Amino acid sequence: MQIFLTGFMGAGKSTVGRLLAARLGCGFVDLDRRIEERCGLDVPVIFRRHGEAYFRRLEHEALASLPPEQAVVATGGGVPTVAANLALMRERGVSVWLDPPVETLLGRLGAPAGERPLYRDGWQAAALYRRRLPGYRRSDLRVEVGPHEQPEEVAARLEALLAERCAT
Repeated sequence: MQIFLTGFMGAGKSTVGRLLAARLGCGFVDLDRRIEERCGLDVPVIFRRHGEAYFRRLEHEALASLPPEQAVVATGGGVPTVAANLALMRERGVSVWLDPPVETLLGRLGAPAGERPLYRDGWQAAALYRRRLPGYRRSDLRVEVGPHEQPEEVAARLEALLAERCAT
């Protein structure tokens, strides 16, 4: 089974994903890093040179080409907003929405530094978050993340939640 972590930028998908994969003894895939390796370009460069639509195609291709073995996959923030991506994740495993309060997300993002191509400022990020909410809500599971909760705590809670889900 594959575990797909979804959520907005700054939700902790990569950090929690690595910790969860270690706890489960399985592989970890950061979808953005996989795209960067395939293209030889950083995500912000891909956006600048080719645009968001091109990046979304690369994202879907990377998701579709994942090997079938068990892994924790940190998806990009826009992955669950595409119906074909949701279908792939459902077919291959379980999707989990990491859901910290929006104020926490905005605090983690800080000032725009060019690292995140779709982040210009807090107002714009909050609007993007609201547009993406319907996609996040389609995840199989939702894990509310407290504003001061440590990634290790989230990974442990998620491991227990997944064990409970598999037991039923």
